[in-house]
Amino acid sequence: MPTPRNATDTDIIAMLRDGYSNLRISRELRCDKVRVARLRTHLGLPQVAIQPLTLEQKWASKTRPVDGGHLEWTGERAKATGTPLMRYKEAGYSPAGIAFEQKHGRPPQGYVKAECDYPHCVAPDHVNDEAGRQQARQRVRAERGLGDVPARCVSGHDLAVHAKFESDGTAYCGLCKALDKRAQRDPSIPRPARRRLTSLEEAFNQHAEPIDGGHVRWIGSTSHTTPSVWFGGTTYSAYKVAFRLHHGRNPEGTVTSGCDVPHCVAGAHVEDRPMRERRQQEERQETQLDRLYAGIFGSAA
Repeated sequence: MPTPRNATDTDIIAMLRDGYSNLRISRELRCDKVRVARLRTHLGLPQVAIQPLTLEQKWASKTRPVDGGHLEWTGERAKATGTPLMRYKEAGYSPAGIAFEQKHGRPPQGYVKAECDYPHCVAPDHVNDEAGRQQARQRVRAERGLGDVPARCVSGHDLAVHAKFESDGTAYCGLCKALDKRAQRDPSIPRPARRRLTSLEEAFNQHAEPIDGGHVRWIGSTSHTTPSVWFGGTTYSAYKVAFRLHHGRNPEGTVTSGCDVPHCVAGAHVEDRPMRERRQQEERQETQLDRLYAGIFGSAA
């Protein structure tokens, strides 16, 4: 639209009748908005209602795309944690929760957070709610061959109802964790009663599940992908515990599983460094013999 140096009343009135606001007219025609307001009053025209942003529009106005398909939140954040926050019509909203609903078309269940490596990312494709996280972790558990979740936890809670999963697929009791957190907040609340384990072997056996083929599947927690046993305030490698229980001696060096079942802790299947080196040497010797045999006798042999 042209912007004359000295707008006429006719110019202003034309825009007023087209429904433009006083501020918009004063900016486009470069005239005093008081003059525009006076003409509006003289003509008896109502003020233009300001159209507020929708919840989704305000959310979008506070995001910035970054490399990798991530969305950075440029709006308000919690001071202590840096968690994105948004206020809309005097109510508080989770930007990650809005992103989730845009993607899935339903309100989130539980806490929503980014599953990618960009801190507090709010890209709809990168966030998940508690239900979605647990489903994804159950798939990880199945891929790792960790098997069915035990019927009950060590406190006797029904894991068909209270089972939760770590990012590596390890199962734990959500009720026990909630009760522990509540007791930490209020020391006067008694912690849930648990059967006291009397030995490291008992702690190990509690999470070791025999399966077909002589394997023993680890259904307990892991530390950096290594099965771990917690007993007496100390964390132990489940591989090393299995080795000691089976061989009656302490292992030398790192202990790993020598079979093809993920996280197998069968005593006969775990190896310390000398055992592993001996097996690898035998495999190399066998390979060399196979090559010599083939070289002497050829394919006819």
